[in-house]
Amino acid sequence: MNITIIGCGHGGQALAAHLSFSQHQVTLYADEAHPGFIDKISNNFISLEGKIVGETTVACLTKDISVALKDAEVIYISLPTDAHLPQFRKMLPWLQKGQMVITLAGNFSSLYFYRELALAGREKDIYLADIASLPYACRAHQAGKISIIDIKRVIDIAAMPSQHTEKVINKIRGHFPTELTASENILELGLNITSAISHPAIMLMNAGRIGKGEEEFYFYKQGVSREIANIIERLDNERQKIGRLFGFSLPGYLDIMEKFYAVKYPSYYDFFTRSLVHNQQKLCPTSVSNRYLSQDVPYVMVPWYNLGLSLGCESAVMRSIIDLSSVLNNTCYHRNGRTLADDFFCKMSIPDISQYMLTGSAN
Repeated sequence: MNITIIGCGHGGQALAAHLSFSQHQVTLYADEAHPGFIDKISNNFISLEGKIVGETTVACLTKDISVALKDAEVIYISLPTDAHLPQFRKMLPWLQKGQMVITLAGNFSSLYFYRELALAGREKDIYLADIASLPYACRAHQAGKISIIDIKRVIDIAAMPSQHTEKVINKIRGHFPTELTASENILELGLNITSAISHPAIMLMNAGRIGKGEEEFYFYKQGVSREIANIIERLDNERQKIGRLFGFSLPGYLDIMEKFYAVKYPSYYDFFTRSLVHNQQKLCPTSVSNRYLSQDVPYVMVPWYNLGLSLGCESAVMRSIIDLSSVLNNTCYHRNGRTLADDFFCKMSIPDISQYMLTGSAN
C-alpha cells in the first residue's frame, strides 16, 4: 500500500519505519517551516530499538506536499494539534478523491477538517478519521533512531462522519500496528483522549520544579502525590459526567490504560507511581510551555469544558486547570482553544448532534 505520514517527529518516524518493515511504500513528509528530523535522516534510513528492533529504509522523504500526497491511499497526520488545521488547508488542493486522511491523537481535528471539505464542496471526496492516540510510547534519541518503549494493544477510532468508520478500519486494519475499535463518533473518541486527564494537572502541580528548567525527574512516579492523584480522579469524574450528558458511557482513565497496556492498578496513585511503561525514562517537560499544557488544555480540555457548559454543566476542577494554565502561559485558553459546542453545535439538540456526527448533516 502507498502510505504517507505527515510529520517527522517521534511518532511519525516510528510509524514510517514500522510500516516500511512490512514492505509498504512509505513517504515521510515534513513542512519546510517545521522540518523536525527530516533533514538529518541519512539516506532515508531509520532504526528502531526497544519493543521493535530493526533497521529499514523509507521509500521517500520530502518537504513537497504535492509529492507527499500523490497516489497515497492512506495519509496519517502525526503533528502537534495546533498544526493540524493549517497543514490540512495546505494539503487540500492536492488531495485526491478516495484518499483517507487519518489523524493520530486527533483531538477532534476531523470535525474541523470536514468543515473545510464542506466549504470546498469536497466532503464526499475524502475519508476522514481520528485515532485516539499514537500507537506507540516512543522517543527519538536522534534523527533516524527511535526507541519504542511500548505499543498500545487497542486504540479507538472514529470517522467523520461516523457512517464511514468501518470502511476506514477495514482499509487500515492490515497494517496499523494496534487493534482498532470503533467509537460511536468523533465526540465520544475525543472525550476519551487520555493526555488531558493526566498531563495538565501534573504540570500545574509541578510548575515550580519544571519552570526552573533544571534536572529532569520522573514525571509520573516523582511528580504525582496522593493529593495530585485525587485531583486527576476528580477531573476524570467530571469528564465522564459530560460524556453522560451526550449519551456516552465513558470508561475511566484506569480502564483506558488497562485497554492500552494490559495493566491493572487499584488506584490512580498506584498507576502513576508504578506503571512500568510511564516510568522507564525521565520523560519530564523542561518548560511550562510544553505541549502537556499548550496542546492538551486548549485542544482537549477546553472542548470538554465547552461541551459541558453548553448543556449547563459547570466543571469546577476542569475550569480551574484551564484558568491556571492560561495564567501560567500568559494566554486565554478559553478564548484560543477549541470551543467545540460554540463552533459546531449552537442551537442543535442532542439528536441533531448525533445525526450530524453520523451523516455530516443535521437535517
